[in-house]
Amino acid sequence: MSNARNKADMDLLNTTTASNVANVTFSSSLITDSYMDYRVIIRFYAPVTNGQSLLVYPSDDNGSSYDILTEQWMGYHDLKASLAFGNAGTTGNAAYNIQLGAGTENTANKGMTADVTFIGLRQTTGFKAMHYNCIGAHDLDNGHNVGSDYWWNGAAKIVGSSDSDRTAINNLKFAVASGNINQGTFSLYGIKS
Repeated sequence: MSNARNKADMDLLNTTTASNVANVTFSSSLITDSYMDYRVIIRFYAPVTNGQSLLVYPSDDNGSSYDILTEQWMGYHDLKASLAFGNAGTTGNAAYNIQLGAGTENTANKGMTADVTFIGLRQTTGFKAMHYNCIGAHDLDNGHNVGSDYWWNGAAKIVGSSDSDRTAINNLKFAVASGNINQGTFSLYGIKS
């Protein structure tokens, strides 16, 4: 039996196409108790400024503050000739965000795509979790086997605003480490469970 979800297991809640915006936010009107788990598919994200990472900020007060503690890890895999792989640095466990990929190229129609799954966002007992896969150009892509194309994968534990805080998450903000989001399509799905 496969663990893969089919389309019938998810409901599309919103699609936002970004064009030179500070962030893409999914608010409490979308992240509700109707679903415990959520998925975000990102297509062709690119920052305005070359070499910037995409970050996701969870909130439990619909974006009034983004002060949720996280613990995260990210790995990298070089898709080009070297096929290098290893641990990739992140913004760290005190940054109140989760880093998706690294140093993304800002050239149109290159950038990065991602599949991000959030597990238990609306639960009030225990921690919430997320995992992701991103594929894209890191700073410079000059064609087949030239430049830097990577697959980044990672996971995070979404703790709360303190170790004892177990409030439900009701807002997710996607923003660039520095500058604006130049392009990208962000689709939020509720996962039926």
